Amino acid sequence: MASDERTIAVGDGFTVTPGCDRSFATCKAKFANAVNFRGHPYMIGDDAALAAAASSTPLDGGSRYGN
Repeated sequence: MASDERTIAVGDGFTVTPGCDRSFATCKAKFANAVNFRGHPYMIGDDAALAAAASSTPLDGGSRYGN
């Protein structure tokens, strides 16, 4: 066992805090804190930037996210 690990025993105290995966969806839904999100939720990634256009995708200049 590494020196920074310890065995959990009955009666040990601990604190549980909600985790954050740093996504806009989690910030909005889990923490109701979308207004303070400091990331870029609508920036496309490399996969979208390099993908070929599909004929079923409207190319009207509108939002890709329906808003």
